[in-house]
Amino acid sequence: MHDCAYRIPSIGEILDYEFLPRDDLVAPWLKEGESALIYAAPGVGKSMFALSIALAVAGGGKFLDWESPKPYKVLFVDGEMPMDTIKERTEMLIKALPDLDRDLIRENLHVFARQFQEASVDFPNLADPMGQSELEKQAQGYDLVILDNLSTLANVEDENASRAFQPIVGFLMRMKQIGKACILIHHSGKKSSTYRGSSMLATTFEVILGLEKLSGLKAAHGTAFLIKWDKLRAKPDERIRSWEVWLDEDRWEYEAAANEDIEILLEGLRSGKCLNQKELASALKWDPSKVTRTKEKAIATGAISLKDWGVAFGRARDARTSVSQEADF
Repeated sequence: MHDCAYRIPSIGEILDYEFLPRDDLVAPWLKEGESALIYAAPGVGKSMFALSIALAVAGGGKFLDWESPKPYKVLFVDGEMPMDTIKERTEMLIKALPDLDRDLIRENLHVFARQFQEASVDFPNLADPMGQSELEKQAQGYDLVILDNLSTLANVEDENASRAFQPIVGFLMRMKQIGKACILIHHSGKKSSTYRGSSMLATTFEVILGLEKLSGLKAAHGTAFLIKWDKLRAKPDERIRSWEVWLDEDRWEYEAAANEDIEILLEGLRSGKCLNQKELASALKWDPSKVTRTKEKAIATGAISLKDWGVAFGRARDARTSVSQEADF
């Protein structure tokens, strides 16, 4: 056995050490050296989602309400899409994302695609030590590696067996160790609302989010989904919400899911700080019409009654009057 120069500091040394802050790659939920799992059913839009993140990070731009504060090097590893499809989607998504430096995207985003290799080339298998070694080698010089998707990049015999995912978890932990951020794209289970396979896969991720297909007018152009957060180690942030997202021709559109807006509205209402809808709109920094629409949804879904809506404002008025009288006294 070779001697290893393990570092095992005392807690005192840790407390005294000035650690450099890790940069945000996707603010506010992904930093340097962290990993995320994104899953969805086939056809929902997970590859479009992943490629949009890649473009935003490589171009120092925004995607939805998230941003990359500066451009980073990104390696997009694709296991199934033809290169002409990747080109077509990239041309479309560049138009849909604001504030991108297109010249930097051309330089910073590289694509390692199975379908672009010669027929004689064995593409790396994410579940195999040799394949992992090759992927780690190809990842040198990049800040973020996006793996799209697990089913096409790893030969896993039994996805329900935890031991089948041990090599993949080991690879993701190794990427953390060398400071690489990773996003792994995966499928959801056929009859479940979570990702496919053993729960062991979740152990290494700071973020796990799922995409659920939306229907109706938002899905008219083909890509529309609800973002739900299953795991998040980042600090609470108003940008981390259940968003309804849809691609409207040449731009991404998004808004908070109706039930989340209702919860925010009722929390503001019950805070006792607002005497009327105008004050409530101001406190929430919402347009007054949004308060009215969300109030109507809340009443229609039974989240609150019209009577209780008025009672909440009445209690706020009583509380403010009481405080004013005490101040006068």
